[in-house]
Amino acid sequence: MIRFLSSSIGRKAGMAVTGLLIYGFLVGHLAGNLLLFNGDGGGAFNAYSAFLTNHPLLIPIEFVLLAIFLLHIYFAIGVTRDNRRARPIDYEAKSRAVGGRTWASSTMLYSGILILVFVAIHIKTFKYGDLGDGTLFDLVAATFNQTGYMVWYVVAMIVMGFHLCHAFQSAFQTLGLKSQMIKVFGLVLSLALAIGFGLIPVAMGVLM
Repeated sequence: MIRFLSSSIGRKAGMAVTGLLIYGFLVGHLAGNLLLFNGDGGGAFNAYSAFLTNHPLLIPIEFVLLAIFLLHIYFAIGVTRDNRRARPIDYEAKSRAVGGRTWASSTMLYSGILILVFVAIHIKTFKYGDLGDGTLFDLVAATFNQTGYMVWYVVAMIVMGFHLCHAFQSAFQTLGLKSQMIKVFGLVLSLALAIGFGLIPVAMGVLM
């Protein structure tokens, strides 16, 4: 197993599987965040947050998520290194010129780095943010009412949308599944996640 994961094919498969698991996390995370608009002053969102925070499996699940993210980054670095070794610069430039690579595919490394920075800031801001005498809902509302943070958040979600769109169909292609239906579903799901997350700070800024 270790020998397989250390191979070029294994790294691609590992990146595909961990990427799809991250997709699942994002869908669940967005569903929870939509409770911000339940119209009860944050009651449902705070109850949801308290349930997660006090759940006995929270820490084990967080470690599993951390492992998935770290493995995805590890595999992504390995795949990028393999691709650069196997593809000369002149071939890569020619491939882009004839449409062999899309903008999203050729910038996956950079969009991934930006997303990593976003995740670090996001966790620091909300998971370890100072609640003061308020609730998590109050912290979210106050943060998204800061124009600079709102713009940063929306830009990061746009970048994430491009990253996810290419990653989804690439993951299934790596796993031997390629069809127009998968491509369309990946596009729709990626747009739903990017738009869903991106509209949250905008809507919070307007409604709060």
